[in-house]
Amino acid sequence: MIPKKQNIETNDKKGAFFALCSSMGYGLNNPLAALGANNGVPSIYSAAFRAMVMLIVSAILLKSTNRGFYLAKNVRKSVATMAITTTIISLCYVGSINFISVSLAAIIFFTFPIQILLYSIIFKKKRIYFIEIFVFIFIFIGLILVIAPNLSNINLMGIFLAFISSISATFLYLVGSFAAKNSEPILIGFWIHILAFPIIALVSYIIYNFIEINTLQMLYPMIIMACCYVMAYYFQILSLKYTSPIISSLFFNAEPIMTGLAAAIILEEKLMPLQYLGVCFVFSALMLNSMRKNI
Repeated sequence: MIPKKQNIETNDKKGAFFALCSSMGYGLNNPLAALGANNGVPSIYSAAFRAMVMLIVSAILLKSTNRGFYLAKNVRKSVATMAITTTIISLCYVGSINFISVSLAAIIFFTFPIQILLYSIIFKKKRIYFIEIFVFIFIFIGLILVIAPNLSNINLMGIFLAFISSISATFLYLVGSFAAKNSEPILIGFWIHILAFPIIALVSYIIYNFIEINTLQMLYPMIIMACCYVMAYYFQILSLKYTSPIISSLFFNAEPIMTGLAAAIILEEKLMPLQYLGVCFVFSALMLNSMRKNI
């Protein structure tokens, strides 16, 4: 059950801006994880490392600013749910690409903004304007063009894992909206990852045992990825603090665009003309939505 929010001043433009910043950071994660994997570091190890860095950075910031580690009782269930969903996304999204293409996994995962829209219409009785539905559909078509999956590479386990991670992202946004409006990003980040990190680390150890990081080529993608992740997670919570899950998730669709551009630069992957058309679709829809008076 999604807890009721307290009355709090919102700023949709600020929330949308933070969502875009978050999507930029998250968008760099997959190409950097792939670069690390090419250098001998399994992607799940990179996921465990970024969770550890997030935990350490949050602890240092809380200690140095004398904010304390106390988490209000009214947000504890929400933060615990966010920790569970963060863990599931880290494990299932990474795991899905062992069975299906990265492209197909991404398309399935990025159905979560549409899930949030449907939840708001059905359960929250939120008034949705035609232009909002149009923008969501336009963006999803653009994502399909950008990602251009190989539909012949279909495996039910991979689809299942990707869909579970997508549902988890939906819950993360809906519950995270309440927590973000009633607590601070650094405190939320600390408690989420003090719960998530041990599980991700344990699973990575069970699958791959111990892997020695002994070269700079293995280390630097992990460090850059972790820095991007910390920035992205804080911005994601700030976005949910100032705006609704619908608007935040809508602008979060810029992530796969960033992933594609970063892959072209970092991994030297070439984009096809159809993918450039998809980029234009997504950014045109986001610009159209941002020019509305009620955002």
